[in-house]
Amino acid sequence: MRAAVLMCHAPIVIPAIGRDRVAECLATTRAMARAAAHVVAAQPRWLVVLSPHTPRHRSRWGLVDGQALGGSFAPFGHPELRLSFPNAAAQAQAALGGVPTVAVPSQPLDHGALVPLWFLAQAGWAGPTAVLGVPWENTDAEAIGQALAASDGAVVASGDMSHCLLPGAPAGHHPEAHRFDQAFVDALRRGSLRDAVRPDPALRELAAEDVVDTTAVLHGALGDRASVDVLAYEGPFGVGYCEAIFSRGAP
Repeated sequence: MRAAVLMCHAPIVIPAIGRDRVAECLATTRAMARAAAHVVAAQPRWLVVLSPHTPRHRSRWGLVDGQALGGSFAPFGHPELRLSFPNAAAQAQAALGGVPTVAVPSQPLDHGALVPLWFLAQAGWAGPTAVLGVPWENTDAEAIGQALAASDGAVVASGDMSHCLLPGAPAGHHPEAHRFDQAFVDALRRGSLRDAVRPDPALRELAAEDVVDTTAVLHGALGDRASVDVLAYEGPFGVGYCEAIFSRGAP
């Protein structure tokens, strides 16, 4: 695995979409650009985006089918923002070996994949790309991470943290939701992926997050201890955004 990053998937952090609110999430926008530049600089042969918004199978990770992957931000009022990449589903399947997946019919990509890919395209990425969707019962994350660790690709974990940090947030407001984000980011800064992906179950549920399942793949790839550069964390619109660069820690 040539690179591993965590990126958020909020369309508003793309300047053309955020427009007059760009200043409120500038740290995130800059961190997304840095994470994307890191991936491209690693020169992976292909990359895979782990998305929590791709149609979900009950127990298997879904690998998006088709010759090409792409989509636009038309659902967010910007049909002119379009992306297309050669599909690396075959490379991903080969890398995963015996880990079971299910094919997801070819379709426009969700924002869980498109937002990180927009920043990657801005950084110069145009190569083979695969999208793996999180299942409802995520039992294979560790095995997928271990398999991808031996590949010549890059792994982009897409995820947002608490969706209820402020009044008016997408999942409503919960006064304790910030505790999930704080514990998750603190664990990353300590390099403890084990702690990051094993939060208190009650806290995880009230946070309404979608970052643990994708980060669990990085835990499988890198082990309990990793070197983590947390690039930014903020929650200006009631949803927590965190971007980080991962590498294997000292044995």
